[in-house]
Formats: sequence, structure tokens, C-alpha cells
Amino acid sequence: MSNGNGVTATISAAADTVAERALEFRTTVVRNADAAVEKAKDAAAKARGAATKAKKAVGKSVGKTKSRLATAAANARKEAAALERARTAKKATRKTGTKTAARKAPAKKTAAAKKATAKRALPAKSAAKAPARPAIAKKAIAKKPIGKTPAKKTAAKKPAAKKTSSKPATKTSRR
Repeated sequence: MSNGNGVTATISAAADTVAERALEFRTTVVRNADAAVEKAKDAAAKARGAATKAKKAVGKSVGKTKSRLATAAANARKEAAALERARTAKKATRKTGTKTAARKAPAKKTAAAKKATAKRALPAKSAAKAPARPAIAKKAIAKKPIGKTPAKKTAAKKPAAKKTSSKPATKTSRR
């Protein structure tokens, strides 16, 4: 029998081989992990950069939009104020226009109105001073007012009775 030195040496050699293999495996895993970490860091840095860029672009876009909206709102307020001024001016013109028309209207008619009232008054006075006349005569003397004439009432006339002749009806031909 042997003293066991060969078995120990074989086991020791196998253990050394396993240790070396584990060390190599560890090194490979660490290298791969480091590479993955670096890739992740790069991706995160790129994502941060893209996010910052996007944030700046959105900020600029929002700022431009806000300024455009503010300008549009100011223009709309100006236009609304102009329309309001025009509307109030139109109302004022209407009011003053009707007032001036009302003032001017009697001034234009004064001379003609005096003549008309004088003409109307004369027949009424003469009719009152004149001797009593039949009612029909008073109606003929009274003058109609100037301006609108009252609607005449026409008496409903009955159609004349048809005369019946003893002659037989004959057809006449037109040539």
C-alpha cells in the first residue's frame, strides 16, 4: 500500500485547478459587470442630456406660445374696445339725431301750420255766425284736416235685382 502521498497530490492539484478556474470566472464576471455598469452609466448620461434638451425646447416653445397668446389677447382687447367705442358713438348719434329731428320738425312746419290753422278756423267761425243751415250744408262747409285723410266709409250697396225678360235666351256668336 501506498503512503497516500499521490492521492493528496492529486487532490491538491485538482483544488488548485478549481481555484484558478473560479478566479478566471470571477475576473470575467467582474469585467462583464463593469462593462454593463459603464453602458448603463452612458445610457443614463445620454438620457439626462436628452431630457435636458427636451426640457429646454419645451420651455422655449411654451414661452413663444405664451407670448403669442398674450399678444393675441392684447389685440383682442383693443379690438373689443374699438367696437365698444363705435357702438356707443352710434347710440349717441341716434339719440342726437332724433332730438335734432324733433327740434327741426316744428320749425319747418310753423309757417305752413299757421296758414292751415287759420284756414281751418275761418270756416268754423263763419259756420257758427251764419244763420242756421240744414245739417247737410254744415257737412259740405267743414274742411278736411290737412295731412292724412280719414278713410271714406262706403255704404254697402245691394246689387240691383235682375230683370227677367219674357224673351227666350238665344246664343249670340261673336265675329
